[in-house]
Amino acid sequence: MIGQIALIGAGLGDPELLTVKGLRKIKHADVIVYDRLINPAILNACKANCEKIYVGKSPDYHPVPQEKIEEIMIEKAQQGLDVVRLKSGDPYVFGRGGEEGATLKQANIPFEVIPGITSSIGGLAYAGIPITHRDLAADFHVYTGHLNNSEREIDWSTAAKVNGTLVFLMGMSGLKRITEQLIVHGKDKNTPAAIIQWASRKQQKTVVGTLETIYEKASAAELQPPSLIVIGEVVTRRKDLNFFEERPLYSISIAIPFTKKKRMASRLTDLGAEIIELPPSSTKIFDTTIDFSKPRQVVFTDPLSVETFIRAMKTQEVDWRKLADWCFTSVGHHTGAVLEKAGILTDTDYPDLTECLEQLEEQSKILFLGDSLTITKLNDCELSIEKLITHEEKITVEIPDLWQKADLMYFPNSKAARLFLSVLSEEQLATVATKKVIVMGQKTKEIFDGYQLSVVQTTEPNFEQVVEKIKKEMKR
Repeated sequence: MIGQIALIGAGLGDPELLTVKGLRKIKHADVIVYDRLINPAILNACKANCEKIYVGKSPDYHPVPQEKIEEIMIEKAQQGLDVVRLKSGDPYVFGRGGEEGATLKQANIPFEVIPGITSSIGGLAYAGIPITHRDLAADFHVYTGHLNNSEREIDWSTAAKVNGTLVFLMGMSGLKRITEQLIVHGKDKNTPAAIIQWASRKQQKTVVGTLETIYEKASAAELQPPSLIVIGEVVTRRKDLNFFEERPLYSISIAIPFTKKKRMASRLTDLGAEIIELPPSSTKIFDTTIDFSKPRQVVFTDPLSVETFIRAMKTQEVDWRKLADWCFTSVGHHTGAVLEKAGILTDTDYPDLTECLEQLEEQSKILFLGDSLTITKLNDCELSIEKLITHEEKITVEIPDLWQKADLMYFPNSKAARLFLSVLSEEQLATVATKKVIVMGQKTKEIFDGYQLSVVQTTEPNFEQVVEKIKKEMKR
């Protein structure tokens, strides 16, 4: 059986600009073959056993030749694996998607193309420049800026006569020649021009000038690839349409734990921050056998311990009516909420494990259920208790170094902090010590205290306080 291949455009750097269909394909892919400009946050959507193959290229440096990339895709598909070829922008806008698709067709490999938002349009929008405008530009033209490597020279005479918008991709190395050739062939030297570096990313920087001055201004600003070159009257609309660079958290990168709901990530992104999402954790649930023969007090330390308990009841065919004399205790409000949803009313609720241990009275029939780290903490407990590890949760994939470049880190709860810190090396922990870390809640702070790492704690557990702390820390 031959696998299928999807050539997917990831769009700009903001991972939320990925299409819904593209995300669905990524989630189910067995293999991801990805480029240099892909935001690593997109790869968090991959399933745990997905093979990730980096084939990135930079100017004048192609460690994996194009022919080899195509060989990899064909080989993986012939093994019956579903492959995603993940490209920045759109596969067919100077992305060599046409070449790859033709090669796959010749090899009788089924494939599909999922378009992405090309930087030639979306990148301009993030700088407040519309590629067309009813009063200023009725058409646009997109060119490759790799002038020396182009098989066909740009028709400068025709390009200079265009009244619409000119966009050059991958053209920073040829910027001087581009501007000179357009002027030589009749383009007004006072035509507005702009350079947009790393559109939609933290490093986005926009420089505005004219066809005559833009090279010197871009050099003075030390703009680097990847950058877009846009020439035309639409550049003048930037002063009215620039939305991204005026957001309160613009140019700030924040590393946060992975969550499925993305609520905090979305809110921070909407304020202009670039989110570096840490890898998700993996959970292994153990098959457990519980002695239901005699009544006892059960302490559920997390939501999954509740699920495991109910699963054991079903497996061992235990009726709820036989547990009428049992006592149930929850640790943490999330655990209590899961118990309530399952129709179990607790006898006692504790906000955390420490208070639970302090308040429990000595008796011989206390059963603690929880993950491996929580149960291990009970080894020094003076109470006579029974412990049962129901599951193990940890980050099993390699954590990319990108978090080390974040301006600050934010942890909303103690669990996220514990999962992250527990898998770091001594060297990585030393890096955390140099970062600005914002936490919500005393229990989260205590996790960092255990590693002798200083953090900034919000005064109130709400989003507004987090934003205020971020702004305050970034001013220091």
